[in-house]
Amino acid sequence: MSKKLVTIGGGKILGWNFDTKDSNQNLYETENIDREIVKLSEKEHPKLLFIGTASRENPIYFNAIRNIFQNLGCEVDYLQIINNNNTEKIKEKVLNSDIIYIGGGNTRFMLQEWEQVNLKDILFEAYNNGIVISGFSAGAYCWFKYNYELIEGFNAINAVVCVHYNEKNDNKKKQFFEVLKNKNMIGIALDNGVALEIIDNNIKILKSLKNANAYRIKYVNGKVETEILNEDNIYEI
Repeated sequence: MSKKLVTIGGGKILGWNFDTKDSNQNLYETENIDREIVKLSEKEHPKLLFIGTASRENPIYFNAIRNIFQNLGCEVDYLQIINNNNTEKIKEKVLNSDIIYIGGGNTRFMLQEWEQVNLKDILFEAYNNGIVISGFSAGAYCWFKYNYELIEGFNAINAVVCVHYNEKNDNKKKQFFEVLKNKNMIGIALDNGVALEIIDNNIKILKSLKNANAYRIKYVNGKVETEILNEDNIYEI
C-alpha cells in the first residue's frame, strides 16, 4: 500500500483570509494542488477530515475548506483536538477518513495540542495505512525534521523546510541558511502555490501558480547552493 503525502507551501485560500481571520478572500491559489489531493484518494467521493488545530479551530477556515473540497466531490468533516482528550474517538475519526487535510497557523501551538492526545502516532498510522495526508504551511512543517525556526517535526522527510518562501525577507532566509549550515542538512523551500507530492520514496512537484517554485538548498563550502526542482522530474527522498 502506497504512502501518500502532500506538503503545501502556502497560497490564498478561497473564503479564508489568514491576515484578517475572516472570509474576505476571493483568490484561490491552491486549486491544482487540491484537485490532485482528491485524485490521490482514488475514490469518487472521498471522506476528507480537516484538522484546524493551528488556527485554533477557526470555523471560518473550516467552512472555506469544506466549500472548496465539497465542490471537488468530497464529504468533509473536521477533527476537534482543543479541549478534547478522547483519544480513541480521535483515532477512530482519523482512521475512517480517506484524506487528512492539516491547516495552517501556529505550528508550536498545534504540536503542543497534538502531543496531549498522541496525534502524531495516529497520523503515522493513517499514513502507513495509505490514507492521503496533506498539510498546508504549519500542516506541512510538521512532516519534516525541522522548520527554519528549528521547530522539530515528525521527520517523515529528513530535511529542514521553509514554506511561504517567496514571502520571506533576507533575514528569515539567512536564518534558514544558518540552520542548514549548523545542522548539516538539506533544505527544502516552498513558495506559495507549490507543493511536494511524496508517494513512498518518490517526490513530484505540484504547482497551482505558474511562477511558484520548490527549491532544494544546500550549504557547501561556506556557500548556499540553490536548485529549482523541476515539475517534470521525479526525485528520491
